[in-house]
Amino acid sequence: MWKKADRSRILRDLADSLDVDRTLARHPEMTPQDLSRILRESADMVDPLLEEIVVMVDGAARGNPGPAGAGFLIRAGRETTLRRGEYLGEATNNVAEYNALILGLEAAIDMGAIQARVYSDSELLIKQMNGEYRVKNPRLRELFALAQKAAGQLKKVSYSHIPREKNREADRLANMAIDAKGPVSL
Repeated sequence: MWKKADRSRILRDLADSLDVDRTLARHPEMTPQDLSRILRESADMVDPLLEEIVVMVDGAARGNPGPAGAGFLIRAGRETTLRRGEYLGEATNNVAEYNALILGLEAAIDMGAIQARVYSDSELLIKQMNGEYRVKNPRLRELFALAQKAAGQLKKVSYSHIPREKNREADRLANMAIDAKGPVSL
C-alpha cells in the first residue's frame, strides 16, 4: 500500500516522466486507480503541514577530528515528525554539521516538503549557507555544494542561527549515533 507521505515523490516522478506506465512501474505498490486518486486529490489541495517545515540540525565530533555523528529533527506544524542520527566515522565537527544539514534537507524532500526553515547552532554553517562567509576548506566546499543541491530541490530554504541550548535534541541525536556507531531514530 502506498503512503500519503509518498505523494510528492510520486507526483514528481509523474511530472518528470509524463509517463503513467513508467510511474506505475517505479511504484509497483500502486494501482492506476491509486495514481488517479493521488492526482485528483493533489489538484484539489496542498498539504499545509508540508508547505513549510522546520529542520533542526547539529553535528558532533569527539576530538575534532574524531568519531562523529549528525543529528536532525523535522517538525511539520506543531508535531516533530522525524528524529534521526547518523554515525559518520572519523570527521571534524564542521564536516558533521554539514552532513546533518544535508541529511535533514534530504529527509525533508523525501517527506514532500515544499520549503524549509533550517536552524543550527553552528554559526559557521549558517553564515556560509547564507553567503555571509566564504567556504575556504576544500572538504567543506564539497559538502556546501551538496547542501546547495539539496536546497535547490525546495522552493525556498531559510537558515537561522540559534543558541546551543535550543538545539539540544539534534545534538543528542548526533551523540547517540556516535555512541551507537550507527544510525538512530526516535
